[in-house]
Amino acid sequence: MKNAILLSAGLALIQLAGIPAYAAEAAAGEKLAAENCARCHDIGPDGAFKEHPPSFASIAAYRSREQIYYRIVAPPSHSGMPDVAFYLLDRKQIEDILTYIVSLEK
Repeated sequence: MKNAILLSAGLALIQLAGIPAYAAEAAAGEKLAAENCARCHDIGPDGAFKEHPPSFASIAAYRSREQIYYRIVAPPSHSGMPDVAFYLLDRKQIEDILTYIVSLEK
């Protein structure tokens, strides 16, 4: 019984640590991206496929939803991406931006 409770608690923690399961809207994410991301990234649906910094269209084409999420909340130190995104945006806003980026995949 104790093991079953510990297993349930562990699974709940794993779910909480994962990507939030909000029903986000791409339109809200596009607006947030224009306000927070456009000074460096090309956020349009027809953005040039460049590497530094990548356009949102190229990110959508080459990264999984999970990879994009973690690049936003914990960017690699060598990337030049500000590591404060998680502190400036709440989880719902991050999910909205993520949904917008993923919507650009062709």
